[in-house]
Amino acid sequence: AAAAQGQPNVQIILARVLRVKVACLIIAAILAVALGACSQPPPTLEVIRAGGELRVATLISATTYYDGAHGPLGFEYDFARSFAKSLGLEARFVFARDYRELRALLHDNKAHIAAALLPIGTAVDPGLRYGPSYAVTRQAVIHHRDRTGFETKDDLQGHPGAALDGRGVATLLERELPREAGYSWVLHDDAVADDLLQAVHDGTLDFAVLPSLDFDTARVYYPELETAFTIGQPQPVAWLFRRGRDDSLWQAQLEFLRQARETGVFDALFENYFGRNGDFDYVESRALLRHYDERLPAYRDDFVTMGERTNVDWRLLAAMAYQESLWRADARSPTGVRGLMMLTRRTAELFEVDRLDASDSIEGGARYFAEMKEKLPARIDEPDRTWLALAAYNIGPAHLEDARVLTDRAGDDPDRWADVRSHLPKLANKRWARKTRFGYARGHQAVHFVENTRRYYDVLRWLETEAAVPTAPSTATPSSKLVSPVL
Repeated sequence: AAAAQGQPNVQIILARVLRVKVACLIIAAILAVALGACSQPPPTLEVIRAGGELRVATLISATTYYDGAHGPLGFEYDFARSFAKSLGLEARFVFARDYRELRALLHDNKAHIAAALLPIGTAVDPGLRYGPSYAVTRQAVIHHRDRTGFETKDDLQGHPGAALDGRGVATLLERELPREAGYSWVLHDDAVADDLLQAVHDGTLDFAVLPSLDFDTARVYYPELETAFTIGQPQPVAWLFRRGRDDSLWQAQLEFLRQARETGVFDALFENYFGRNGDFDYVESRALLRHYDERLPAYRDDFVTMGERTNVDWRLLAAMAYQESLWRADARSPTGVRGLMMLTRRTAELFEVDRLDASDSIEGGARYFAEMKEKLPARIDEPDRTWLALAAYNIGPAHLEDARVLTDRAGDDPDRWADVRSHLPKLANKRWARKTRFGYARGHQAVHFVENTRRYYDVLRWLETEAAVPTAPSTATPSSKLVSPVL
C-alpha cells in the first residue's frame, strides 16, 4: 500500500541502513588495522641503523680497549668495530669507570651493547640480557712463582686476595672461598686486571682471582706470576644488551658470529689477542739462531743500508724487526699492522713506503725510530737515549712523556731508562693514568718490547762478532753460549 502511494518500503530502508552500517564497520576495522600498523615502532636494529652508529659501552683495559701508539687497540675494540661494520654502521665507544656504570649506560639507553669480556654470571639483571656467547673463560687463582704451596683451595686460607667485581665472580667466591671458613678476599669495582696482577707481583696481595682470558693477555708482562688452579665451572663470555621490544640486534650478532667463525675472521682476531703464538718463543735462543741463518740473510743488506742512512746500528734495526715479525716480510695482524717492521697504514703513508715490500718496510721503521730518537731532549745520553726511543717507537712519544713525568714526580731520573722502566707499567693502572695527560696505555707492553729488542740486539752483536772469526759457531751452538751482558 505504501509503495502504491509512492512512499518508501520500510524493509527496504532498513536493509539499506544495515548495509551502510556493515560497510562502515568494515572500513573502521581496516582503518584500525592500518593505523595500528603505522603506530607499531620499527625494529630496534632499524632504529639503530637510522642513527648511523652503534654505541658500544666498554672499559679501558688491556683486554678491551686501550690507546696504542698509532690509535685504539683491544680485542673488544676490534670485535665491536667488525660487528658495526657488518651492519653498515660506525662504532662509537662510550667508557665506563666500572661494571656498575657499564650496566647503567645500557639502562639509560646511552649504549646499545656492553662489550667487556663479561663472563655470564648467575645473577641476571632483569633489564638486561646476555648476547650469544663468543668465548669461554675460567676463574683462575693467580699467585707469584716464589710463593709455593698454593695447590688447592685450602692453601688459600689466611692469605689476602682480591677479585674484580662485576665479572661473574662474587657468587662463586662466596660459595668456593667462604669468609667464615677462613678465606680473606675483597672485591674491587674500580680496578682492572693489571691492578690486581701488579699487587700480586709486588707482594701486597698473595693471590688474585681473575678470568683466565685476562691473565692470558697479561701473563707475558708478568713472567713471575702463574696460575695455581681454577675454581668453579667454565663460564661463557658474552656482550650485554638492553631488553627491548624485539631481539633484532641480538639476532644480528648471532648471524655475525656465525659468519665470522665460518670465514676464520673471529679465530684470527682471538688468536692475535689471546693465542700463545709469540708468548715466550720470541726469546728462545735456538729459534733466533735458526732464523738468523734461514731468514736474516735476505734482508741483511737492507738493514745495513738503512742503518747507515739513519745513523742507527743495523743490528738494532734487525732486532726490532725480529721482535715485530720474526723476520717475516708477510707478517700481518688483525689490528692492521703488517710487514717486516709491522707498520701501521698511517706510518707507511707518513713515510711514503710500501709496508708489504721488505726494503720499504725497513726504511719506514728505521726512519720512524730515528724520528722518535730525535724528539727526545738533547741532554739524554746513550744508551738511555736508544732505549727510551724504543719505548716511544712502541707506545708513542706522548705516552712515553707521561711515564717520564711520573718518574720525575717520584723523585727518579726521567732521562734514565732503568728509572722510567719501573714507572711505565703505571700507565695501565687507572688511578695513575688519570693523573697523566694522555691517559691509559699498556706500559707493560713497551717494557716488554724494549727488553726483548735489547736481548735480540745483544745476541746479534755476539753472532756478528763471532762471524768475523774463522771458528764461528754453527747453528748447533748451545743456547747457553748466547748469554751476554745486558747494556
